[in-house]
Amino acid sequence: MTEPYSQHIRFQDIAANPYVIALQQGVQVILPEARWWIADETFTRSPFPGETEPLYCEDAGDGSLCKQTLAEQAKRQSSIVVCDHGRLQGFVRFQYRDEFLGGLGVCNLPTEQRPLLEKILIMVEGYFALLSGALEDHDDLELVHSILGETITLVELDRLLQRQSDALSQALGASRSVILLINEDGEFYPAHIKNYPAGLLKRRDLEVTRYDYVAPHGGEESSLRLLEADDPLRKWLRDALSALNHAIDEDADCWAISFYRNAYLIGMFLTFDPASGSMSVVKQNLIRLLATGGAAALDYALTLERMKKRHKALSTIHIVHRLISSSFTTNEILPKIGQLTLQLLQAQRCSIMLCDAEREVLLPKVSLGLDEDETGAKETKIGEGLAGWVAENFNPVIFHPACDTPPWPATGETYPAESYLSVALFDTDIEGVVTVAGKKGDFTPGDREILVTFAEQAVLAIKNARTHEGERIFTIKALTSIANLIESQDPGVPGVTAATCRWAQRIAAFLQLGESDIQNIVYAALLNESGMLRTFGSQTPYEEQRQKGPQLSLRMTESLGLPDDAGRIVYHINELWSGEGYPDKLKGREIPLGSRIIAIAYAFSALLNRNGRSVEDGRQGLLKAHRTLSRFNERSYDPEIIEQLKTVIEAMSDDEVEDELNPKS
Repeated sequence: MTEPYSQHIRFQDIAANPYVIALQQGVQVILPEARWWIADETFTRSPFPGETEPLYCEDAGDGSLCKQTLAEQAKRQSSIVVCDHGRLQGFVRFQYRDEFLGGLGVCNLPTEQRPLLEKILIMVEGYFALLSGALEDHDDLELVHSILGETITLVELDRLLQRQSDALSQALGASRSVILLINEDGEFYPAHIKNYPAGLLKRRDLEVTRYDYVAPHGGEESSLRLLEADDPLRKWLRDALSALNHAIDEDADCWAISFYRNAYLIGMFLTFDPASGSMSVVKQNLIRLLATGGAAALDYALTLERMKKRHKALSTIHIVHRLISSSFTTNEILPKIGQLTLQLLQAQRCSIMLCDAEREVLLPKVSLGLDEDETGAKETKIGEGLAGWVAENFNPVIFHPACDTPPWPATGETYPAESYLSVALFDTDIEGVVTVAGKKGDFTPGDREILVTFAEQAVLAIKNARTHEGERIFTIKALTSIANLIESQDPGVPGVTAATCRWAQRIAAFLQLGESDIQNIVYAALLNESGMLRTFGSQTPYEEQRQKGPQLSLRMTESLGLPDDAGRIVYHINELWSGEGYPDKLKGREIPLGSRIIAIAYAFSALLNRNGRSVEDGRQGLLKAHRTLSRFNERSYDPEIIEQLKTVIEAMSDDEVEDELNPKS
């Protein structure tokens, strides 16, 4: 911030100006007896530049009485007094922006020269006024040049607002101010304050738009004016400050400076605190220059900020496009969408709820950073609460709990954040609602449009995931039919394939594998023996048939269009931990994890089937089968997964144990 102007100017320097010296020398011819001197802002006298006469006359002594007289004179613009020695003393003060910097004095004149001295002092006073005005105009231009030079290099909106507020406050002589900007919906909102209560920035009751304000108040570019008593912005600011225990007199002047860019209003500077109640034409023109330059910089900064948001939105939407073409399940894709939403809007809380059309409720599927009773965290009827209202009306909502009256009935849900943004997920019909909160500052109409665009892509990804889930269900039914056909050719192992799937799923879930990985393991488990289909009834030796099995199973997965990972798993199921298996003699962790899991699940299921475990055996029967399998630990199977199988058995409920030992057909 620029230092006060008076700190850069001394009256000693002004008196040494050649024009001031020429003026004094011209007057000296008329008043040859006069003694000339100057005084600074502390009333300390010193000889006029080039003056050779002593500072005080012979009768003045140390000048203490003259100094006391000077202090009294300095209170007036110009004055003539008779000193204690019967001589005339004249003084003209020099002011710069209403601040006393010093003055020019003359003394040792006979009283009969008073009329002449009065005329001379009036002339000097007028010259000083012109000189002070010229200096102010020059420094104002320098200030404007400096401020505009700094302003155009600032692109960060917060810093730019502070710079503009400081510059205009200084130019107006105001210590307190507020800058209102206009959002994408044309609504005014408080964006920056200077020495007003901080709560003013949280006021969201400014129900004035660009469209209904400009029309009755004109569109004068970068105008400086006093607002009328009924002006809606003045009334809002006065009422808001009063509500914050910062009372303003009803008849107090409210200065306003408009920020126009290409005849388009983008904001306003308001203050109830100017240093003076009038503005010269020169001052108004200089403030207009500041406002015009500031408007250009603000417009650029706002545009850049909105472009950055949209660029980020486009990048995030590109990620969603990749999700659309992925094979993720709904449970996998929803948390990813939630995290992308937080990243997109720089928020801390997110809820994604999906619609249960039959029950007419929204079910929470993603809850990131939400309190237990916060909106979006619990099942909600459509039409109730923020999310329910959005689902029923399809309208996006920006909601500020502290000052907005909700159109939906109270449901007991809480709103601990200061600002919420809720948008419907819909394509041809409502699919759900995404709600975000916890952003630094309020959500804006720009945020709303970005989330609406994002939601349009997100709902496609969700519907695509549901489609894939339907395809998976169909695929599993088809693979189960193939598995049943294989088992029908080998009556000795009925139900082993289904049991293998169940145990493989339990182990994979315990290892916290993703849904897609678990799905591929299920596919591979169902196709474990599919390669044997072509060998039934064949005269080919068994060992040769066995070696061909993995390749035939792999071809089966390819012909069914299953994921490559499923084919890789089924191809390597017969590898051994020791490296002695087939088809590629992979060893240890070279074997795909899914293959290692299925190998153990299949062996364990076959062991239970062969030994005929009954319900009476209970959990101990399962643990006994596990101990039997563990003997082959180091040679055939992954020892860590063998140990995980024991943990799975111990974690099963009694009902699960009973169902496993007595599976339903």
